[in-house]
Amino acid sequence: MASVELVRLRQLNEARCSDDDWTGLGDQSERRRRQTRLAVRAHRKRKAAQKLENHMYGSKNVLRLPANQQHIGSSRHTVTPTILDLCIPSYLRWDGQVVPLRKLYPISRDHLLPLVEYNVLRASLTNVLILGYSHLMGSNNCGFGKSLPVFLNSYEYKGIPVSLRPTALQQSTPHPDWIDLLPSPRMRDNAIMTQHQFTNSELCADVMGGLVNSQHNIDSGLVVWSNPWEASGWELTEGFVRKWGFLIQGCTDLFQSTNRWRELRGEARLTWE
Repeated sequence: MASVELVRLRQLNEARCSDDDWTGLGDQSERRRRQTRLAVRAHRKRKAAQKLENHMYGSKNVLRLPANQQHIGSSRHTVTPTILDLCIPSYLRWDGQVVPLRKLYPISRDHLLPLVEYNVLRASLTNVLILGYSHLMGSNNCGFGKSLPVFLNSYEYKGIPVSLRPTALQQSTPHPDWIDLLPSPRMRDNAIMTQHQFTNSELCADVMGGLVNSQHNIDSGLVVWSNPWEASGWELTEGFVRKWGFLIQGCTDLFQSTNRWRELRGEARLTWE
């Protein structure tokens, strides 16, 4: 006997329970009420997805940063902090609740991973420009040879941010220039003291992910959500903590930032002994 394939009606995509099913109802008033409920639900989902896209990319396809005074050319623009600036864009809902994105607008990890890696690269290039390390821009190490926009293309700086200023160890101990790009002073010192225990390409493969290593896993790298020159803009993944614990030993600033982002998603705090 030939099998019959049952196909769910597109109009019932937003149905959550049997009370949402309007098919077969003889009561026109009840049928319209249920149809309206599903239509409103679908409309809210579309608006939420658009809000996420607009907040994450903005008008120029650049990930927006939290409130700061932005200097673009000769004009100054002040960005007012809102809940959208404090929460991770991927976990915002139309009603302001923080929920896993997969419950709202499922995006595959195949699509999410390149975005995370792309922003980490742009964040690193931003720090390259802040420090004036133009010689790294011509290097293909960690993708620095790529041509792409950075976070703060036209910002004016009054010196190097405190978080990127060299520590005493940086000034007294020879080390590769890329170490100076790390946003945490303690992490830079750890990297200098252990620089002979690992290669920059190995660390780069985890930090930059699939941009330099096709086998990379998003759970073993870093995520940037905000100002890349500050530790508060970064999040450590559990895989990175397990593998690179010796680099983040004593990095209170990074763990505070990581746990702040994790708590916004309702995840347990991350610790390292």
